[in-house]
Amino acid sequence: MLVISNFKKSDVITVKLSTGEEIVARFDADTGDELKVIKPTVLTLNPTDGKAMLIPWLMSIDTSSSDPVIIGKQQVVAISKPHKGIAEGYMKETTGIAI
Repeated sequence: MLVISNFKKSDVITVKLSTGEEIVARFDADTGDELKVIKPTVLTLNPTDGKAMLIPWLMSIDTSSSDPVIIGKQQVVAISKPHKGIAEGYMKETTGIAI
């Protein structure tokens, strides 16, 4: 199967799932049936100050690992690049590098 993706490895992407969850992660690969992402997070509100923050999507994974997380493409509704501020916040949160 020929798979064409508009994303390059390590691009920050937003993925909307059929469950309603919106994930911000680094793109790893699109195999046609699966989407592989690295360090998936979700945007939530900080309960102490009400500001937006990113938290791990899967709480039990090793957040320091760069191993891909596999999402079945049948669960994916949309994939896009996130707002620049969200992408920058994601990179700072997951790598410590401020853009």
